[in-house]
Amino acid sequence: MRSYEHMELLAPAGNMECLRAAVFAGADAVYFAGKLFGARSYADNFSDDELKEAVDFCHLHRVKAYITVNTLVSDREILEAMEYLKMLCEIGVDAVIVQDFGLCSLIRKNFPQLPIHGSTQMTVHNADGVLSLEKMGISQVVLSRELSLDEIRRIKEKTNAKLEVFAHGALCMCYSGQCLMSSVLGGRSGNRGRCAQPCRLEYKINDNPKKGFYMSLKDLSSVEHIKKLCEIGVSSLKIEGRMKGPSYVATVVGIYRKYIDNGQMPTMADIEKLDRIFYRGGQTDGYLTGKTGREMFCFNKPDNPYEQQDKKLDENIAIEKKIKLMAQGEFCEGEIPQLTVSDGEITVNCEGVEKLSKGEKKIADEESIKEKLNKTGGTLYEFEKISVKIGGEPFVPVSLVNELRRNALAEYEKEFLKRTRRKARYSISEIAEKRRELSEFSCRIANVEQYRAAHEYDFENFYVPQDILIENYEEFSADKERIIIETPAIIKNEAEENEILAELKKLGFDKLLVNNISFSDNKDFSLYGGMRLNVFNSYALNFFKEKGFESVSLSPELNLGAIRDLKKSVKTEVMVYGHLPLMITENCVIRNNSGCPCNGEVNYLIDRKGISFPVVRDGKSHRSVILNSLPLFMGDKIDEAEGCGAERFLVYFSVETSECVKNVCEAFFKGREFEGQYTRLHFNKGVL
Repeated sequence: MRSYEHMELLAPAGNMECLRAAVFAGADAVYFAGKLFGARSYADNFSDDELKEAVDFCHLHRVKAYITVNTLVSDREILEAMEYLKMLCEIGVDAVIVQDFGLCSLIRKNFPQLPIHGSTQMTVHNADGVLSLEKMGISQVVLSRELSLDEIRRIKEKTNAKLEVFAHGALCMCYSGQCLMSSVLGGRSGNRGRCAQPCRLEYKINDNPKKGFYMSLKDLSSVEHIKKLCEIGVSSLKIEGRMKGPSYVATVVGIYRKYIDNGQMPTMADIEKLDRIFYRGGQTDGYLTGKTGREMFCFNKPDNPYEQQDKKLDENIAIEKKIKLMAQGEFCEGEIPQLTVSDGEITVNCEGVEKLSKGEKKIADEESIKEKLNKTGGTLYEFEKISVKIGGEPFVPVSLVNELRRNALAEYEKEFLKRTRRKARYSISEIAEKRRELSEFSCRIANVEQYRAAHEYDFENFYVPQDILIENYEEFSADKERIIIETPAIIKNEAEENEILAELKKLGFDKLLVNNISFSDNKDFSLYGGMRLNVFNSYALNFFKEKGFESVSLSPELNLGAIRDLKKSVKTEVMVYGHLPLMITENCVIRNNSGCPCNGEVNYLIDRKGISFPVVRDGKSHRSVILNSLPLFMGDKIDEAEGCGAERFLVYFSVETSECVKNVCEAFFKGREFEGQYTRLHFNKGVL
């Protein structure tokens, strides 16, 4: 079994008060954000000067400082982001936590000395995904919260990167990085750090009039699984909570510190304390234990849990962590006094300003000077070894010893922090745009009936979910040149997935739509990037181009201006029709109120305004996909999309009937008027 002290306890900090609480409660590392590019834009966060102060504070206390730079970045923000990263590199942050693949690529090329941690926003949930990030030079991977202990174990057995696992705090309903619900409903993008938390609101399901908080999960608690997580080989236990206060941070960190250190099971008193410090209807370990379902939810949401938290629980939670140093003093009559301080690696020497005179009445002795040097109370340090050399009969005032000690410790801190700094510079290479080709259409279908309705139209490609392709491969075989296999966004069993793909390859289907970084290194197929990859800037496009992708679908959160800004090094696809997938959830939404939707029927989630969102089953899994209430339609605006440089336009079918499919195709290919309500999504306004 691994030694517990090798497992990092990683704490959140939304401001300096919380950061101090985390450090004093025993965190090994703290993650926080500046005012830019952090996924919790509504936390206080840190100014540039405060970032430097906070990083220094962490380092002096021998705590690592990780900075979140985990939002999608537009082309217009790249230079600002690079200046910010340069500053973070120079002040010595221990790692940056990143979502954007383009930004990762730029960091690796320009700041190779700056470690990168792959954010949970990358939706990495299997060994292939971790291996892909390893190849990118990412040293630590934050896994999706939806994994069980067994699934984490399988990933660890196949990979070398450090694995970071969420241990405590709020759970998102959707897989992180795959949620567009806040973005679509109010323009506040979760991928840009501005989630409005629509999953915490009341909804109805189908025709049942009973309202409930059907997407409001209880908070995660893994305190009873610390030993198992350690045995698996998890490198870092992460506490969520950059929006929470210092009492929450101190209490949770203090309790987890205790059980990481002592290896025991938690007491009921501590479990209850964790529940009281922030109450959202109880706590859950459902993902870790594989027991998903209704027990993970708080259907009758209490009053504001931020107001209910017990703010007295952090009293007396402080771990005294003294830094051990060695001191050597020389106090010789007629010479300048000196004090040398060392930790074994860093050694500093301080001198007095005057030579020591001969003592007439009070002559210094070794023990009295050692006693004075040892008075380091109020500092981070204590001397575990002090040696003193006295020559002649010097007079050594107490004030002189105190001044030498203060100056030596200050000089030691200065030298210590100096060694955490780095020099940094960057140069962004110009991206070469590919030669523009004629525009074309691709079509995503959800069932064979939709394919039958659409296949006679002039689509260049059809994205066909692999389960539909397997069940109907003979029908698709006559059209295999246009067929691209759509892999699931969530793939927990790669071995089974690879067997399916190998079988389809034997049948002559050799093109793959990649919706997750997991299969981005597959050399057996021609690769096409799906919109779930969240490609938001030119550098992300170029990243996938360098991986050999034939085309890449852009994030549906980009507006026309942002699309125009992109340097298109690879064929670029834009969604122009369809019910946009807003969430993919490990927990079945519909089962929280009525029957399981695995009969293939379309179910509905209905919000407080009476708007119905279709909910469908994700392939053959028991996951749910929540779709937008209205379809996007840009059939009458294709010329504008073309003017932005897009070459491929995606018509995305999900819940449409065969008749509806034909009507949509007629609107795109024969100029007929589109029937029914629709939305332009973000094409005009974009997102915050």
